[in-house]
Amino acid sequence: MNRKKLNKLWRQIEGMRSTSLKAIEIQRLAKQLGRERVKRGKEPTWESREFQGLRALSIPDHGGKDLSPGVKQSILNQLEDDLISWDERITQKETGVRVRK
Repeated sequence: MNRKKLNKLWRQIEGMRSTSLKAIEIQRLAKQLGRERVKRGKEPTWESREFQGLRALSIPDHGGKDLSPGVKQSILNQLEDDLISWDERITQKETGVRVRK
C-alpha cells in the first residue's frame, strides 16, 4: 500500500456512500484493504491480515441484492478505520515517527 493507492481508496469509499451497493463491491474493497474472508459466524466475515487490532467485519451477501443503506454505511465506516490504520502506517514509514500506539 502506498499514499497514492490510499488516496484512491478514500475517494472510492466516499463515492460508495452515495450509491446503492452489492456485497461483492464492498468485499472487493475489503480485499484491497488487506482483509481476507474467514469461516466464522453466520454471515461472511472478513478479518484484517495487516492490523490485528481491527474488528472482524461481516458483509452480508443475500443473493446479489443491494445492501440496505444503514448496513452499507456501517460497513463503510468500519472500512474507514482500515484506511486510518493504513494512513498511520504510511505516515510512520514516510517520517520515521510513530503516530499512535
